[in-house]
Amino acid sequence: MTFPKSRVLSAKRLSQLMKESTGNGARFCFILGSGASVESGIPSGNVLEMQWMDCLMGVKEDRGMPTMDAEETRRIANELCAEKAIAHKFEEIEDAWRYAKENGTSIPSKYYFDIYKLRFYTNPRNGYSYLEKIMEPCTPSLGYHTLAKLLTENNLNNLVITTNFVSLVEDALFLYTDKKPLVVGHESLADYMDANIQRPIVAKVHRGLMYAPFNSPETTQELKTEWQKALSYALNTYTPIVIGYAGGDHSLMSFLEDDATTIQNSIYWCYRGKIDFSSLPEENIQKFVAKRNGYFVAIDGFDALMVEIGKTMYGDAIRPGITAEHLKEKHDRRVQRYNEQWEKLNEKPEIQETLLEMNVAERREEEQREKMQELTAWDYIRRGIRANTEGRKEDALKECTKAIAIDPQSAAAYNTRGIVYDDLGQYEEAIRDYNKSIELDSSYAETYNNRGVTYKNLGQYRRAIGDYNKAIELDPSYAVAYNNRGVVYKEMKLTQKAFEDYNKAIELNPQYATAYKNRGDIYAKLKRYEKAIEDYTQSIQLNPKNKQAYLNRAYAYLAIGREELAEADKKIAEDL
Repeated sequence: MTFPKSRVLSAKRLSQLMKESTGNGARFCFILGSGASVESGIPSGNVLEMQWMDCLMGVKEDRGMPTMDAEETRRIANELCAEKAIAHKFEEIEDAWRYAKENGTSIPSKYYFDIYKLRFYTNPRNGYSYLEKIMEPCTPSLGYHTLAKLLTENNLNNLVITTNFVSLVEDALFLYTDKKPLVVGHESLADYMDANIQRPIVAKVHRGLMYAPFNSPETTQELKTEWQKALSYALNTYTPIVIGYAGGDHSLMSFLEDDATTIQNSIYWCYRGKIDFSSLPEENIQKFVAKRNGYFVAIDGFDALMVEIGKTMYGDAIRPGITAEHLKEKHDRRVQRYNEQWEKLNEKPEIQETLLEMNVAERREEEQREKMQELTAWDYIRRGIRANTEGRKEDALKECTKAIAIDPQSAAAYNTRGIVYDDLGQYEEAIRDYNKSIELDSSYAETYNNRGVTYKNLGQYRRAIGDYNKAIELDPSYAVAYNNRGVVYKEMKLTQKAFEDYNKAIELNPQYATAYKNRGDIYAKLKRYEKAIEDYTQSIQLNPKNKQAYLNRAYAYLAIGREELAEADKKIAEDL
């Protein structure tokens, strides 16, 4: 057939269409095949077909697998074809393989599943392991940055439908955004797909790699009923953009071709090639796109298409420099949190023995890097945290200042130095450092919490509350911020609000000794001494060195006439 030349577009034209249509409320989804993974280091289906056929025909080993006997391959293939276990005669497949080798072309994708079955015929599990090994080390190529943004911004274009088993989309969302996707990796989960879900959806119609993926003629013959229902709903909501998919399986492709399948709007089928019509997809794809009044889009690979879309939709946001800054901020936040959590673990008596050997090794490595003048900003930040924990405040300031000298853009270094200044009572200096940290990274909840502590120490309670509110907005599970806000509410005589915040802190962290002590103080103020004693006791069990909890429990015991117990608590507090 002759496909209408007017319905072949450039990647630029598709990008402009998406921008204008999305601005008018239209929604797009993405149908991804193996071609979308090539630039991430995963071989395309065509490459795998050739590798497997070379192995089956005794030409070349395949990833350490010795070559097979061609005559035995033919015999087994003919038997399977007679049993209708493969869809095509092997003579036809072999001719296609020979033609591809002689002409430097690809084996048609319609043979993929037959070739896969023959390659791993004696043990299909080896096929799963094979795919897992080639997919595991791969990371998303740069085009997935744009895709991640498309899936998360405005919740309009938040659906990927894929025949792939790989986790590149999920990995990209983790890398570039803070959104967690709904991954529908099995047909039994398809009912959970809903266009109103406020998160990206990744629908794996051939299952995820851990769910015995569909990769044989039998399993890819027909789309599961659960998928048909879910995708019918999706295609009446989204306009599909097909990338890297050759339609080689009978399941998804047959569903798309079925007259009963309604695609509300058009369909945009991307193919790798120029707008010269010589490289358009196979005739059955042309017929399908023509029947759906769709368009072909000539692209130079997945990354090139996505960069074009990204430039049109988001301007400079996907440039390497800006992306590097974003990735560095995320990395710094993770490293900062890890180091802070490590130092908190060092405060726990029951785990100090476990950490001792690792801490010694850590310092030994630091000393070696120091001799070679290779210490990083994070090395100095860790040193600053340790020095502050050990009470060496001036040393802590020096270490943090060295970190800032190496990396003036380190929000973590300013935040850590702000903590030291606060401990020293140098509140103005602390505020200045916290302000700089927030300027460099406004998404880190702990810096707002820490600045709130300093505002509280300055008696600026309204500002402190504002910072605690921001910390909680950024991290709703931040128990420390709830506790600290409760402290300020108590100072402001807002007893009920303080009580609610202590309750929330304990709900979020049932091991939070300080929050129990603080809630005990509220109970004591309300003269509910038995409840106060319960909270003080819980606080002491979690932190036996909590001197104030012993003293406050002693006062509560006195209030109910338990002088003996009160004296015992006072004695323990004196010895601490």
